[in-house]
Amino acid sequence: MHRQLFEILPFYLLIIILKILPFEKRVFWGAQVCKLILPLVGKFYARVDKNLKLIYPDMSHQKRKQFIKENSKMIGKSFIELMFNREFQKRTDKIIYNNKQLAPLIAAKKINRPIIIISGHIGSWEAVRAVLKKHGLTSGALYKRNRNIFYERLHLSAIKEGGEPIFEVGRTGTRKMISLIRSGGVVALMIDQAVKEGKYFKFLGAPARTSTAIAEISLKYGALLIPAYGIRTDIGDIEVSFDKPIELITVNSITKAMNTSLEKRVKATPTQWYWPHKRWK
Repeated sequence: MHRQLFEILPFYLLIIILKILPFEKRVFWGAQVCKLILPLVGKFYARVDKNLKLIYPDMSHQKRKQFIKENSKMIGKSFIELMFNREFQKRTDKIIYNNKQLAPLIAAKKINRPIIIISGHIGSWEAVRAVLKKHGLTSGALYKRNRNIFYERLHLSAIKEGGEPIFEVGRTGTRKMISLIRSGGVVALMIDQAVKEGKYFKFLGAPARTSTAIAEISLKYGALLIPAYGIRTDIGDIEVSFDKPIELITVNSITKAMNTSLEKRVKATPTQWYWPHKRWK
């Protein structure tokens, strides 16, 4: 326990220091700290570098080094937004989005049709849930328990600010999530993390084990399945977009469509994705 406290202490100190600043300054300086520190963390650097070599084999060592710095800054922004999620969720006036793209979701909600929003750890992922919450589409979500009990408290509390209920990854959490879906609820799920079970589909040109569970659940319960992303613009805004609903044809076609949707965003803004993921095993 003492070791876990020691590990989390720098994060606690950073949050305490940043709390005295206006929100925009917290995000800015949090990003700068991460840009400076994360590339110095051996495991982090090695994992990102390995993934970049796989997906961009022609990228030079110097370009990878610069990429990792920029990626670290983007991760820092998302981390600070999450840690101050209560405030961030109220800042939807700072988020750009098209109300018309919400029409299918609002229509589905009126007839109690289940809604599954899929996304990835790219850009400002909490911005998607903020927009949903503003329009009465509060979403449940799955989360993976952190091994550090001190960070776990911060993490879970922060995620809950974006909407509840929150389900822990595992059989019990999945059963509860399915129950919410069956009752016509809304859930927001990330599709870019490594999984233990699934089929191999290409993601960014390389085979990646991918869960087919979302496709299976969507087919079984006739859910409205929509990809959504919060991408940072060049001028510092966050633009949330909701894609057209994915056609519910077969498990394979749905899963491929989900991967393709996220892949398109990563290719367009590669430094905004969370590259430390062990996506390819």
